[in-house]
This record gives sequence, structure tokens and C-alpha cells, in this order.
Amino acid sequence: MSMDDSQRNSFVLQIVNMLENDKVSLDEQDPKILQKYQKFASNQLEMEDSDAAEIVNEAFLYLKMQHSTDIDPVKEGDRFAAGFS
Repeated sequence: MSMDDSQRNSFVLQIVNMLENDKVSLDEQDPKILQKYQKFASNQLEMEDSDAAEIVNEAFLYLKMQHSTDIDPVKEGDRFAAGFS
């Protein structure tokens, strides 16, 4: 699925809302918990699994950046497999 920036941002924000509502730790690493959000993205947002994983990672990155002024997005983006050009 090819998505433009606006659509991608919308999907990221949907996952962000879910993570906040579920009070998921910003450092969550449990594959079972992460899979819940990846499945949502795959099924409800109708995207490939690899794209779903990226969207979930971007949602975590977004939340981390939102909650900290000490994060360098270029350095931290690599932790989440988020690419910044």
C-alpha cells in the first residue's frame, strides 16, 4: 500500500491514541503487546505487515519525542527503525 505523508501521519496518530488509551509504556518491548497494534494496523488500516510494524514504531517514536525535550530525532529514529531523510 502506498500512502502519502498525510495518510501516514493519520495512521500514526490512530496508533498513538490507542497506545495512550491503553497506557502502554513508551519503552514497551513485549512482542505480544506490540503485535496487538501491528495487527490493528494490518487489519483495520489495511496495510502490509511490514508497513504496520513501521507505523507502530513511528507511533512510539512520536510519543517519546512528545514527552521529552532531550531526544534527538535523528539519533532516536534509528532505535525505532524510523527513517528521517
